[in-house]
Amino acid sequence: MSFSTRQETVIRGVPVSPGIASGPAYLLQHAGIHLPISTISPGQIESELARLENAWTTTVQQIEMIRANQKGDERQLVNDIIDIHLMLAQDIPVYIGGRIEELVRNDLMHVETALNTALQELLERMTKSPFQRSEDVADIGHQVLSNLVGMNLDQFENIDEPVIVVADDLTPSLTVRLPQGKVLAFVTARGSRTSHTAIMARAAQIPAIVGVPDLLESVDEEDFLIVDGDRGVLAIRPVEETVQRYRRIQEEAVHRIEALEHFRDLDPETTDAFTVPLAANIELPEEVISVKQYGGHGIGLYRTEFLYMNRRDLPTEDEQFLAYRKVVEESAPDPVIIRTLDIGGDKFPSSIRMPKERNPFMGWRAIRFSLEQPEIFHTQLRAMLRASIYGNLSIMFPMISEVREMKLACAAFNQVRDQLRAEGVEINDQIQVGTMIEVPSAALVMDGLLPLADFFSIGTNDLIQYTLATDRGNERTAYLYDPLHPGVLRLIRNVVSIAHQAGKKVSVCGEMAGSIEFTLILVGLMVDELSMSPIAIPGIKRLIRSISYEEAVGIAEKALAMNEPEEIREYLLSETRRMAPWSADLLSMDSRPASA
Repeated sequence: MSFSTRQETVIRGVPVSPGIASGPAYLLQHAGIHLPISTISPGQIESELARLENAWTTTVQQIEMIRANQKGDERQLVNDIIDIHLMLAQDIPVYIGGRIEELVRNDLMHVETALNTALQELLERMTKSPFQRSEDVADIGHQVLSNLVGMNLDQFENIDEPVIVVADDLTPSLTVRLPQGKVLAFVTARGSRTSHTAIMARAAQIPAIVGVPDLLESVDEEDFLIVDGDRGVLAIRPVEETVQRYRRIQEEAVHRIEALEHFRDLDPETTDAFTVPLAANIELPEEVISVKQYGGHGIGLYRTEFLYMNRRDLPTEDEQFLAYRKVVEESAPDPVIIRTLDIGGDKFPSSIRMPKERNPFMGWRAIRFSLEQPEIFHTQLRAMLRASIYGNLSIMFPMISEVREMKLACAAFNQVRDQLRAEGVEINDQIQVGTMIEVPSAALVMDGLLPLADFFSIGTNDLIQYTLATDRGNERTAYLYDPLHPGVLRLIRNVVSIAHQAGKKVSVCGEMAGSIEFTLILVGLMVDELSMSPIAIPGIKRLIRSISYEEAVGIAEKALAMNEPEEIREYLLSETRRMAPWSADLLSMDSRPASA
């Protein structure tokens, strides 16, 4: 292990695949493809078009070969994505073949230049839609261009030792070619949690972070890196203290896994016998098994957007029903809370045309979209209600900002329920309906929401952004994004207090719930349930079993009287370390500020 003499740098990105890995950086350089600007002679037209046909055929064959090499049930998600690429490789020529031939025959363009021109025109049209799968089309186009010019698509054949791949972006075609055993993790400057690349990383169990600012300017070839896919932290040229801290965290993770058989069966109970149920956030039916493996009880948030994200057409009622039924059946008898479609903001399904907005996070999204698209909304509600008889299912509406929206959502639910009953379809008559509290206005009209909702779930990610008027993805204002801002904590306290007066429960399902830095304050604020990524459950459960509920309530009262986030943070860290000394290393990483 060698270390650069340059200073340690810690940068935060978006964690998309859990786990911790360390090793040398392998910078993936994307070689450009030369596009001829000269013209061809009329006698070359047919041979140029034949070259293109051969390149398309070769690309399809390469994708089919990759598909054939995927083994095991755990690779099904990867296979689904490869199938989409195979479909695109066969469909794209239908859309742009005529345009390419026109450019070659009329303008005497070299075929690679004509292909690139037609692709850019297609991508421009898709961007205006907007079309979530445009990156896949660009990926396919690059593969065909590479085959046209004879460029090797395997950019990993020179890797001799395990490395951490660093790139501006990783396309699905590159990700699927990552050599098993040789890639410890990957980090990219671009990407999102719902991208095909992120999904493939989770399927391959490779730690990964995307959306890392200034990545390529910060990392040199063979720099020693630590990738924390749990927290989205990248440590570049870490000092020995950081290396040792992560080594202890990894050892703790190993011990946690070894003790899982015993630990997962223990209740998340405080030292004074108060239980705080721990549920999981999932987006795929296949994730249910990991919830049980990590000792969670139920699904506190099932994000349904993924059903819409990787396809050209809307999912049918039956497709949705089967997905919801699978989650509910496999989770039974534990509860499952399914959130209705939450698109917009940073989630744009290819199957739904969304208008371009100047500020999509405050625009036509979530329940606002559903209420204006009753056919889509009612189809989803029908599928959920049909699945309700197979277990303990509840429905939750996202982004409610006023009482009127909740009334309209409940009216849609009642209408669909009555239709199904009239059709003789069996449903659960006791199904509960709840709402997310993600907007300050919703927290301030709790009295009006109480008669309409059976339960409440606080989505802290959006609540913090909207309360503090800051975008955590904006480097210039990210410092303002702080879960321990007194305004945020007091909103949570008020929501819980008002709900409890009416005998209704409140959970927290944002990132706060899965970080041990915030466990003590959330328990002290009397939150009824925490819902998080499955991998976070063991650590949160262990901490809950180390603290006193009575003490936590008193600590929260003192924290709420403070006016500065840092003052609150230091106080909570001190109290958590006092009650759970083993948490010191984990707390130091969770609360450590990142710097570029």
